Amino acid sequence: MTTTARELTITREFDAPRAVVWEAITAAEQVAEWFGPEGFGTEGVEIDLRVGGRYDLTMLAGDARHPVHYEIAELDPPHLLVLTSPPMPEIGIHEMTTTRIELSEAGGRTSMRLTDGPYVDATHAEAGWRGALAKLEALLAAH
Repeated sequence: MTTTARELTITREFDAPRAVVWEAITAAEQVAEWFGPEGFGTEGVEIDLRVGGRYDLTMLAGDARHPVHYEIAELDPPHLLVLTSPPMPEIGIHEMTTTRIELSEAGGRTSMRLTDGPYVDATHAEAGWRGALAKLEALLAAH
């Protein structure tokens, strides 16, 4: 039996202008507030916002620490951020992945299309991104 890898796609609407959402996904102090699944914290966020730059952080779950490393593959502020990541088996990612975040704005609201993968099993990634985006929405609502 052959298992086919697939991409995960999530779309989300935010009641905030695109520039505000862009800042929340690219400013280290804001990323520290929302990145990671529900119940996870984040520390050590370092972002070098340029093609070839790093987007690194450590997710915290209880006593466990999970380093996350991305390289910025494409950048078109405030429309597009593309990150590539090596396999990170310690957090359940066993293949090279690409995360593509596209933002568009209409009427002061921002639509985000997040594509991530490929994954043989995207269950954990999907739950993680949905939890993180719920925290991002709460952060945006608070500002």
